[in-house]
Amino acid sequence: MYLITSAIGGTFGLIFLIIWALLSLYTLINVIRNHNINEGSKILWVVIIIVVPILGSLTYMFWRSVKAL
Repeated sequence: MYLITSAIGGTFGLIFLIIWALLSLYTLINVIRNHNINEGSKILWVVIIIVVPILGSLTYMFWRSVKAL
C-alpha cells in the first residue's frame, strides 16, 4: 500500500512541480516583456512571483486581464 501511495504522491508532486515552474516562468517572461509596466512595478512583480510563485503568478494574470478590460 505504501508503494502505491508513494507513487501517486510522487506523480502528483512532479506534475505540480512542472505546472509551478511553467506558470512562474511564463509569468516572469510576460512581466519582463510588458512595455506598459514601469521599471519599479516590474521589479515588484518579479519579487512577488519569486517569493510567492503560484499566488503571485495567478494574481498578476488576474490583474493583467482586469487591466485589459
